[in-house]
Amino acid sequence: MNEHVTQAPAKPAELIEEYIALRDRRDEAESAFKDWVRTNALDRMEEIENQLLDVLNQMGVDSIAGKSGTAYKNLTTSVTTADPREFRRHVIGEENWDLADWRPNKTAVNELVARGEPLPPGINRTATFKVGIRRKT
Repeated sequence: MNEHVTQAPAKPAELIEEYIALRDRRDEAESAFKDWVRTNALDRMEEIENQLLDVLNQMGVDSIAGKSGTAYKNLTTSVTTADPREFRRHVIGEENWDLADWRPNKTAVNELVARGEPLPPGINRTATFKVGIRRKT
């Protein structure tokens, strides 16, 4: 006997409702997990990192080994643009092109395509459709 019952295809409104409910559950679970990770691991890990950095600095060394691993100083840097116009002027005026990170501007490229113009040489553009679902407010 065939125990598999074939369900009628769901109506679009039912699929949208189910999708929104699943997305809400996913968002709640992700938020709860992030909170759990912060409380049960990340906060303490940050405290340990700070304690070990203090030890490294006090000892005047860049690394220290233990039975289970090594703690070491790791320099991270951030470089941001404070004044884009001044920065461009400097790069162009000094012809110091290595200071700039050139990449295509997505908005400008999409506007070219919308006007029916060809892509500039050396650029790839991919466009795909995906269904979006919005909650009714």
